Amino acid sequence: MKLRIEKWVEEAGPFKESDSANEFFEESVRCYKIGAYKSAFIMSYLAFKTTIRNRILGCTYGKELVRSNPKFWENEIITKLENDDGWESYLNTIVEASCADKNNKKDIAILHFTNGEQVKTAYNNWKDIRNDCAHAKRQVTIDSSTVECFWNYMIDNLSKFYVLGGEEYLSRELENLYKFYRYPEIVNPETVTTILNDVNVICNKNSKDFFQKLFENLKKTTRVGELVNDENKKFWKRILESSHENVRDGIIEVISNDPLDFFNFYNYYPQLLEMSFSLNSKFIVNDLLKWLNEPYYFAYDFKKTFWDIFVEILDRYKVHVNVDKIVTSRTIELINSFIPDERKLRILNSNDVFKKYIIEVSSWFFKTDAGSQYDNYSKFQSKESEYVELCLNYLEWDSESIGIINYALVELESSMQSRSNSASRMNGYSFKSRCERIICKNKAKITNVPNVDLNDYSEVLKILNSCKSDQGSTDTLPNSEQNESN
Repeated sequence: MKLRIEKWVEEAGPFKESDSANEFFEESVRCYKIGAYKSAFIMSYLAFKTTIRNRILGCTYGKELVRSNPKFWENEIITKLENDDGWESYLNTIVEASCADKNNKKDIAILHFTNGEQVKTAYNNWKDIRNDCAHAKRQVTIDSSTVECFWNYMIDNLSKFYVLGGEEYLSRELENLYKFYRYPEIVNPETVTTILNDVNVICNKNSKDFFQKLFENLKKTTRVGELVNDENKKFWKRILESSHENVRDGIIEVISNDPLDFFNFYNYYPQLLEMSFSLNSKFIVNDLLKWLNEPYYFAYDFKKTFWDIFVEILDRYKVHVNVDKIVTSRTIELINSFIPDERKLRILNSNDVFKKYIIEVSSWFFKTDAGSQYDNYSKFQSKESEYVELCLNYLEWDSESIGIINYALVELESSMQSRSNSASRMNGYSFKSRCERIICKNKAKITNVPNVDLNDYSEVLKILNSCKSDQGSTDTLPNSEQNESN
């Protein structure tokens, strides 16, 4: 059976498998299991201090520390900690200096603690016990409980010993991993898990602030809405799927507070919607619906994302969705980026999304008297008219939609008889030509509407009877192909 400390090491990963700290720890466990408790304690203590030493030596930003001596980091930290004969004593000096009050800080006080005096007391206590074991200056009893107590101390405190403090160190290390994640020869991807374990300990229930700062730093060198990309998606996946609830909640809360971050992450991790809703049951009502009605957010290559999210919330969280707040004149232009499939069409049509775009948002399209066509000429000649046509092609036709277009054609026929202006008549011909294309493209859907007698829709029936055989309907072509056929 594995010891608790072994399980913790497996989960938290505080020691790198390739360094001496891991060897010391494994030796301490072997000694403990055979009852050699003094040796077990000394080996555990060496694993603890070697880990702190290695963290300092491997710190990626140590040279940035501003000190009076420009070569401070190299001469006063690296050189002395690399000295195999004196590094342990010097590490004690660094810890001692780092625990001093702010008025007595020395340059070598590179470890930051929130409660220096408490850290100093516990650290020195274990240092004294170690010295007594090693030098036998006084009689000290070392048994299993001594080793286990030190292991508990290590579990609770190892994450505190970082350059500039845990949060600063961990944030900088994650930034470095993010930057070079696609280069395994530069950074070890597995390190993310180790860092997250310490984030969980240090931040406790307040990891949101930690990730907020991380995002702010990363955005200084990253394009808007592009924190996640194909090269670093596994980096973020490790964080979102962390075994620590505190870590997951913190990053989800940060992502869910910014629309561009949310859409960017959603493209790679669709489960984010459920995670955000689980964390905040008001997320869809208070935030997401507002974002979906703001086309500005979809200018960052997120137009397809609009439809993906719209479909999902209609399918899974319908009670939270007011369709009328999303189906507006501001969002109809996104229809150009809709990539249909059977499921999407079924969900959107079952909620009358395309019908609402056609009837409520684009009612101008069906006003066919000469004056209305004159007033709406610019719309008919712009992309707006194409948006309506695409909606009609995606529509699940019924008697109401057939009646609307039939009525428009009837009104047009009546109006054309009194038009003498050639430009006005051209407007009418243009509209009818567009309707012929729409009706013929959707012939199969229109003729299969149940409980509808097409004889009641004379103008539509005329066009249906005139459709050529190669004008068959299709509602699942990609947009590019539909535009070609249009």
